Amino acid sequence: MKRLELETLQADRESVRSMLATLTDRDPIGHISFSARLLAIESQIAKLQDKYEATGSVALMFSGAPVFGSRSIETDFAATVLKSFQDLVSKRISTEEFGRLGARGRIPERTASSLSIRDLVRGSVGFVLEETSYSDAIVDTPIKQAIDDVTVVITKAAAESAAEFESSVETLDPRMLTSLRDFFRALDDGGAAIRIVENERDEKLDSLAVKRARARVDSTDVSDTESDSVIGELLGLLPESRKFEMRLLETGEVVRGTVAADLAAKWLELIELPNEKLVGQVWRTKMKIREVRERNRPPKNLYSLLGLIERRASDA
Repeated sequence: MKRLELETLQADRESVRSMLATLTDRDPIGHISFSARLLAIESQIAKLQDKYEATGSVALMFSGAPVFGSRSIETDFAATVLKSFQDLVSKRISTEEFGRLGARGRIPERTASSLSIRDLVRGSVGFVLEETSYSDAIVDTPIKQAIDDVTVVITKAAAESAAEFESSVETLDPRMLTSLRDFFRALDDGGAAIRIVENERDEKLDSLAVKRARARVDSTDVSDTESDSVIGELLGLLPESRKFEMRLLETGEVVRGTVAADLAAKWLELIELPNEKLVGQVWRTKMKIREVRERNRPPKNLYSLLGLIERRASDA
């Protein structure tokens, strides 16, 4: 992984610089040797900094009760955490590709989502996970994006601000929430802290953050329903950012939410047509309604616009 490789090379560079600083003029061979080594390290660092990794990889590093020194870790703990992280990645990819997942059964898979252990982390106890179906991709693979999304969800669940977790719930499929519970329960029951490192992120969750995340996730439930009879005036539509705003005809409530990915591009084309008017019209829509229930709080509904079915008269 690029970030960890850079950390190792930068540490080696500082060691070599320290050695050079101790040498005297009586050791010209040592100067030549260490100077050559320093140039080689700096060249490796420059090449690595310019390298773009489009495939998915992540390092999970642990500390706390399940870890013994810097050499070993409890196998049951490691297996449970790695499995729940893999489940989160697989479910995230499936949600993006197929929409809401069924409450039970096999997770549908169009894109292979398996991660494999590529390496052990040097100087710590942890694992470098990498997507199994490696390719010379020039744009981010679905697995790389899913790893990033999962890391964000995990981090927000443990954030000091409850608002950050609440915002992340909007993107969570109910079955992802189950895997998130498994992840934090394994960490908390094991008395562990975790550091998650990917190409653009380096997140550390201490034991207090893990306990906070577990409490939030355990007290939260989400359920999704779909309806093709939600009628309202479309006040705004931003396909590029996948956002919409609508005034519901029945209650007058203004709701905001996301636009389904597979429809956003289509609607962007329609908006650009001179005679096609979407915004400002009353529509019967297909909507996914997510009810978020948190302990000691009233339920909250989140909306995702799945389709504009038919234009309706404004007095309907």
